[in-house]
Amino acid sequence: MPVKSLITHPVDGIKLSRSSLEVRGHAWAGNGKVAKMHVSHDFGATWQRADLDEPANPFAWQHWRARLTFPKPGYYEIWAKATDDHGVSQPFTIGWNPKGYLNNFYHRIAVTVTE
Repeated sequence: MPVKSLITHPVDGIKLSRSSLEVRGHAWAGNGKVAKMHVSHDFGATWQRADLDEPANPFAWQHWRARLTFPKPGYYEIWAKATDDHGVSQPFTIGWNPKGYLNNFYHRIAVTVTE
């Protein structure tokens, strides 16, 4: 199974009246372990390393968290990308797949900063 990650907090479409936000989620690497977790708020132009917990046991999802600061009010997408212990990262996108099997492209959520 391919390496994957999910953003679990905040919800997609959130509106913020402040310029910083804690983002949290989970990552998984199948038979391996997630070695690195990164998040972006500028469509992948830059990536920030997230804090990553050790798995509770082999094959378990790993918790991660990061604090993002947005430079100015506006629309942002938070992207999440995991890399496993073999150096394999999630892809930006995958080919069309009607049932979503093996879907592991970057998880994305929308955020609007109002002030």
